[in-house]
Amino acid sequence: MLDHRTLWKQDFSTVPAVERRTARYALQLFQGEQHLHAQLRDQEYLNALWTLTRPLLDPRALAACLPSAVGEEPAWLRVEYEDLETALQRALHEEDGHEQADDGDEPNPAERAESLRQQVRVFLKTLPGWVVKRLAEADGNAPTSTTAALLGEALGLDATAMTLLDYLEHRELSEPLRVLLRAQRHTRGNMAARINLERLARVLDLDRACARNALAKRAPLRALRLVEWTRHHTDLEDFLPPSDLLREVMEAAPANVDALLALLTEPAPAGAWGLDAFAHLAQDAGRLRAVLRQAATTGAVGVNALFHGAPGTGKTELARALADACGLTAYQVRSDDEDGDGLSREGRLSAYLVTQRLLAQRRDVVLIFDEVEDVFAASDNLFALLRGDSATGKQKGWMNRLLEDNPVPAIWIANGTRGMDPAFLRRFLLPLAFVTPPRSVRRQMAERHLGDCGLPPTLLDELAADPALAPAQLGAARRLLDLQPEAAPEPTVRAGVAALRSLLHGTPAPRRRAPATAFDVAYLNLSGGITPSAIAQALHREGRGSLCFYGLPGTGKTAFAEVLAEALDRELVARQASELMSPYVGETEQNLARLFRECDPTRTLLLLDEVDSFLADRRQAQRSWERTQVNELLQQMECFPGIFIAATNLMSGIDAAALRRFDFKLHFRALTPAQRRALFAREALGDAQAPVPPALARHLEGLEGLTPGDFANVCRQRQLLGEALKPEQFLRRLAVECRLKGEGVRAA
Repeated sequence: MLDHRTLWKQDFSTVPAVERRTARYALQLFQGEQHLHAQLRDQEYLNALWTLTRPLLDPRALAACLPSAVGEEPAWLRVEYEDLETALQRALHEEDGHEQADDGDEPNPAERAESLRQQVRVFLKTLPGWVVKRLAEADGNAPTSTTAALLGEALGLDATAMTLLDYLEHRELSEPLRVLLRAQRHTRGNMAARINLERLARVLDLDRACARNALAKRAPLRALRLVEWTRHHTDLEDFLPPSDLLREVMEAAPANVDALLALLTEPAPAGAWGLDAFAHLAQDAGRLRAVLRQAATTGAVGVNALFHGAPGTGKTELARALADACGLTAYQVRSDDEDGDGLSREGRLSAYLVTQRLLAQRRDVVLIFDEVEDVFAASDNLFALLRGDSATGKQKGWMNRLLEDNPVPAIWIANGTRGMDPAFLRRFLLPLAFVTPPRSVRRQMAERHLGDCGLPPTLLDELAADPALAPAQLGAARRLLDLQPEAAPEPTVRAGVAALRSLLHGTPAPRRRAPATAFDVAYLNLSGGITPSAIAQALHREGRGSLCFYGLPGTGKTAFAEVLAEALDRELVARQASELMSPYVGETEQNLARLFRECDPTRTLLLLDEVDSFLADRRQAQRSWERTQVNELLQQMECFPGIFIAATNLMSGIDAAALRRFDFKLHFRALTPAQRRALFAREALGDAQAPVPPALARHLEGLEGLTPGDFANVCRQRQLLGEALKPEQFLRRLAVECRLKGEGVRAA
């Protein structure tokens, strides 16, 4: 029989630390739960408990106690840590290999195996208290896991938290221990968490209050998302699982703090550009630089910047340039693990929080957290997603604190803020929207990326004129050139940019009006005595204004808007009424609101063509939505702090209230006789100063409705035909255009 007086080792300190720790867990669990004695009837449970306990036994004394069961000094006992069932199978196999007398009273192998199991059951049921006490004294409280010890020291954890981390690593690595933990009596409902916490404290020999405090919501283990808190699991195996990030760290077993930091972050590369490359953001960049530097050097908490905007607009590059300008070392939160697999939302958040704690005492760092949309837009609330709301669930308060308590200044980068709760957005001290930079800045960017590649300046101008090309696409074009050193630069860049543009925007090139004639404000005939230069100066000085351009087609309304945008160094955002009108009630109003909302009032000039479609006199409205469209546009016009131009060919029927809201109402009229002669001289004779023959001049005098658009049509015909037109032919074609306009008016 197994004898307690001789089987236990006298000195448990000789047992390897890991085996000693897991044996202690097993015996403290078994000793504290009397109902577990009944589990010894379960073969899997008995096997697991024996496997964890056996390192505490003297193998020679154990062999001497079992001669009647398996023979003198059986070979299976020489394998010191083999589990019970494997040992039994080995023992029975060895016995079957020897000849034995045919004795009807001899028990069969199954009976002998069960006899040994029963001896083990009796041995474990009568576990003396001194064994557990002596084992605890020999084992002590220091973590046996180097990872738990490293995390405890690096994160400033107390002894209880380190004990819990140590336990979690042993639980992950020991299948027998997990078998014992899952054999606990099932408890359902809200009591499960409390009872399991008490059981866990008993297993780890912890004071229950200390264990409860270590697992409180704001305690480091849960606040840093190292462990998951589960209320409704009913056994200890599933209670308090490690987070995905903690599993990654335990598996990697970093040797020191630097190795731990390298698991969570990666040093941000030095910025490819300085702050001067972001001229359009100079004022914002200066403010960010001052605040981030001060926050880092003084240890101010809760300093967060949010860079948001379309992909490829330079958000990450500006973050790196700011770090360089501030003299700070930038770390980026990893988006994948060592195997290249993407980290989950929880994993990335945990990595960010742990990194914040690791770097908390440093005064020379800034943290960059890229691609954070999934972090703030949780997907655990289906109804919120269906409503279009942010689905933050029960973690809202915790996320708010995450943005209030960070000791290291952080730059968060997102392609958009849709789905982010307003409560989160309000906590960003330094929000910065990345919009399309003005053309002059885009020209500088094109020069920086491609200026030394031997490209013609006209191509750089063409690239800069395309607002859809972000800096990232210019950088991609440069890479293509670098990878094809023998290729001709211009066709290589054109083909590469066209392919990227087709992929991202659906077309290889922007849709541009191809003017058949060069626009010149000298050929504008504006009523009211206001000159084009006076309008441009007023808009430049004030930075805002609302204008209504009306008049015949072809009088230069759209072309003048383009000239104004270029003169003011603003991006022209031109929309046709057909792009915004919808057959669904309420959707047109939403499209109008979105148009104004998404326009940067400081860097764009908004042109809405065919505005008569939206501003019809409300007194003539027959349906409610006809009035709401007018109301919506009027409200957007009043609140828009930028430059807005409405253009229409039909001024009659415009709502009177709308007209009052325009600062300037400019009537674009047909050309004056002097303008007709000068433009004819330029296009038909090749020189605006050339004298027009008297006979031709008399005919021009009679074409009173002539517009610059008519000249453009004739020039386009000449270009398509590929032939030179004599002045007389040019004039006859002008007359046809003028006559057709008159017939169209009469037909209408």
